[in-house]
Amino acid sequence: RKNAANDSDAARRKDRKKQSRRLREEHNRRAALIFFASSLFFVAVIFLYLRKSKQEPHYYGSDTERYMRAKAVLDAAHSGKTLDDTRKGEGNSNVKSMRYLDPRQLPPLPGEPSEPYFGKGRKGGFPGEGDDAWQADAKPKSNSYFKRRGPKVDYTKHEYEYPDLMYDPPNDGTYPALEKMSAIFETWGQDDLDSPPDTLVEVLQHFDFQDPEQMEAATKYRDLELPFKVYNIPEVRAAHEKWTDEYVASNFNGENDDDAPPSRGACQQSQDNFFAFHRPPLWSVQLLGAPPSVDLEWTFDKWARHAVYADEVSLPKSEKHYYFQSGVNREERRKKWRHWTFVSRDLPSFSNSEPTFFGFNPPAQKGIQCRFGERGVTAATHYDGGRNMIAMITGAKRYVLSPPFACPQLGIVTSREHPSYRHSMLNFGRVTLLDEDDGTVEMSKREKEWLRISADAPTLSTVLKAGEVLYVPSHWFHYITSLQKSAQCNTRSGMHEEGNENFGGLEEVEDCIKDGDDLA
Repeated sequence: RKNAANDSDAARRKDRKKQSRRLREEHNRRAALIFFASSLFFVAVIFLYLRKSKQEPHYYGSDTERYMRAKAVLDAAHSGKTLDDTRKGEGNSNVKSMRYLDPRQLPPLPGEPSEPYFGKGRKGGFPGEGDDAWQADAKPKSNSYFKRRGPKVDYTKHEYEYPDLMYDPPNDGTYPALEKMSAIFETWGQDDLDSPPDTLVEVLQHFDFQDPEQMEAATKYRDLELPFKVYNIPEVRAAHEKWTDEYVASNFNGENDDDAPPSRGACQQSQDNFFAFHRPPLWSVQLLGAPPSVDLEWTFDKWARHAVYADEVSLPKSEKHYYFQSGVNREERRKKWRHWTFVSRDLPSFSNSEPTFFGFNPPAQKGIQCRFGERGVTAATHYDGGRNMIAMITGAKRYVLSPPFACPQLGIVTSREHPSYRHSMLNFGRVTLLDEDDGTVEMSKREKEWLRISADAPTLSTVLKAGEVLYVPSHWFHYITSLQKSAQCNTRSGMHEEGNENFGGLEEVEDCIKDGDDLA
């Protein structure tokens, strides 16, 4: 009986081993099958990706006509560069920037059919290599015998004529005085930086920050969403004295003497002096040509040396230009002072967690943006939803402003899928070339027609120089040219939806964008 029990236990153990072996074999077969299927799927995905990358891009609807029309233009423009040359730049680290002769980058003209966009670009942006040829001609700052000549015209010391102060802002559409854009640039050409009018006539109110009565008036203008300027601001004057190239560079390099955290910045390069906003992940070189700008790994110090050089030699508009940008995130002002970067420390009215005249709605602020421009750098027109206070720390910039109701005349891109949605790609300085018929100006029909429309847009021009702050109301369009080496920082205090009854606001801009979407 005992032997029988032992035999029974042995049989059960044998059965369990067989069952365990079968389970392992089944598990291994399933694992092998899953691995095989996954490998096959991975190979298929790679094959389809590589196959797609070698094929011509697919164009939908009217994009086909758009593509073919632009190809004909490109074959004749860009100094002989053909579309095939442009396509070779897709994904290339040395993509050349465009010269804004390509109609594909502009929205349809009023009454034209839709042009849907389905392009994809580079998530990490378009890297470039820069150009170091200028360094051989640039004078080293360490040379004690070399004294900077500076720009041919120093706009911080130029002659200006300001309007009489109006302590009670007129709210009848007469302020600010606007004129046609064509008249603005006929009076003073965008690129005529070395030959401005002897006296620049200003149209914006100019308030003294140290005068309580004037600042009370400035608050009234701000509340009515009317642009104006403020001067004699202690912290902006102090920053002007402090922000030497060496000081700013030390803060970007993390070598400053006051233990402020290092700041971060980035440099962009354009093929000429014109820069336009674009979202690289949506910018297809195959559909739109070369991107407006490329990203460089230049330090602030290198950018500053080129900016000094640009002033010294009156850098021509057709040469490569460089733009350095930095910012302070909205959370920094909530940290302790030792965690503030130099921008927040030097501009406390812009970074304060409590309301100030310049940062008057702290909960809606999105930080501080700083732009370092060199002579000639021109930023295409755009608007900001937030009420914008712009402080000029060094140098000077020209701002060309248009009210919200001018949106339909400014060539704003209205296709939501386009990489420049809600921005314009037009170089307004070219409005003075519309009547040139000597064959020296290359301009597509679409650009010419948009510039004819823009030429009639209501506009004003103002120079913002070191020590001043410009208030740009919500949804006002601004087009900016750096007149010389400059540093500017701005902060925005939330949106004012209604705007001004005479000049429009969010509703007018939304109607402009929506109308474009409807057409598209």
